[in-house]
Amino acid sequence: MAEKILAAEEVRSASGTHVSMKRKNIRRRWTPQNVAALCLALIPLIGFIVFSGFPLIISLIALFCNVNLYDLSSISWNDFAGFKALFVNGWASQTFPMGGLGMTWYFGRSCLITLWVASTQFVTLLIALGISVLLATRPKGQKVFQALYFVPYICSTVAISIVFQWIFKEDATGVLNTMLGKTPETAVRWLQDPSTITWCIVLVTIWQAPGYGIVMYKAALVNVDPTQYEAAALDGANSWQKFWYVTLPGIRPTTFYLMLTGVSAGLLTYDIAKLLVPLESWGSIGGEGGMAFTLMRYVYYCINMQPTSMSNAPFLVSCASIISWILFIVTAACSVVLFKRREKSMED
Repeated sequence: MAEKILAAEEVRSASGTHVSMKRKNIRRRWTPQNVAALCLALIPLIGFIVFSGFPLIISLIALFCNVNLYDLSSISWNDFAGFKALFVNGWASQTFPMGGLGMTWYFGRSCLITLWVASTQFVTLLIALGISVLLATRPKGQKVFQALYFVPYICSTVAISIVFQWIFKEDATGVLNTMLGKTPETAVRWLQDPSTITWCIVLVTIWQAPGYGIVMYKAALVNVDPTQYEAAALDGANSWQKFWYVTLPGIRPTTFYLMLTGVSAGLLTYDIAKLLVPLESWGSIGGEGGMAFTLMRYVYYCINMQPTSMSNAPFLVSCASIISWILFIVTAACSVVLFKRREKSMED
C-alpha cells in the first residue's frame, strides 16, 4: 500500500514538473523577436481588412441601400431599388434613361457581350495548345518563336488598343480597309458598326491572350512522362492517339488552371472594350447598340456617374454592387465546377 502511495506521488510530481515546463516554454515563446514577427505578419492582414474587407462590407450594404461613396453617412434603405432598376424593365427609365433604352436593356446586353467575350478564352486556349505542341517538336528558332508569341501578352493594353484602332480605322486609311481595297465610300466602319464591334474586341483578345497559355503548356508538355509515350508506341498507337490518350491527360491540371484564369479574365473584360470603343456620350454607351458594353463597364459608369446623379438616381452604387456580386457568384460557380471536374478526372 505504501509503495502505491509513493508511486502516485511520483506521478503527480512528474506531471506537475511537465506542466510547469510547458508554461515556461509558452513564456519563452513570447520573446521580442516573436512579437516583432507577429506584428510584421499582421501587416498584410490589416491591409486586407482596410483595403478589401471594409469595401466588401460596404458593397454588401450597398446591395440594399443608397450610398454616396464620398459620404457614408448618406446610407439609407432603398427598398430594393437597385434590383428593380436592373431587373424590372422600365422601372428606372425616367430617373435614369441611359440613352433612352433603360438600365434593364443595357444590363441584358452587357451580360450577353460579357459571356461572348469570355467564351473566346476557349479559342485562345486551343490556339495556345496547338502552338505549344508545335514548339514541343523543337523546330529551328523555337526560342525566338516562343518569345514572339509571348510579346502580345506582356504588351501594354493601351498600346495594343491604339494599334488596333489604326487597324480598324473606319475610313479608307485604316490598315484593314486598305488591305481589303476599300474606298472612302465602301470603307467598313469596324468600330462603329454594331455587327462588327464585338468581333473586333474578340479578335484583339484572341491576338493578345494565348501568349501566357503557350508558356504554361510548353512547361507542362516537358513534364509529361516519356515512358508513357514509349508504352503507347509499343501498343501501336499513332501520333493522334498518343496526343489524345497521353499528352492531354498529362497536361490536364494546366488546362484546368488556364481555363479557370481565362474565364475569370473574360468575365472581367474592361480595358480593351473601353479603349477600343470609348464612351462618347450617354446616347451611345459602349458603341452602337451597346455592343462593347461589358458588365465591368456597367459597374464603372454607374460608379462614375453616381456623384453627379445622386439626386436623380441614388441607386446607382447599388446597381454597381449587384453587378459586382453577380460576377463574383458566376466566377465562383465556374471555379467550383472546374475544380470538381478536375478532381473527377484525377480519380479516373
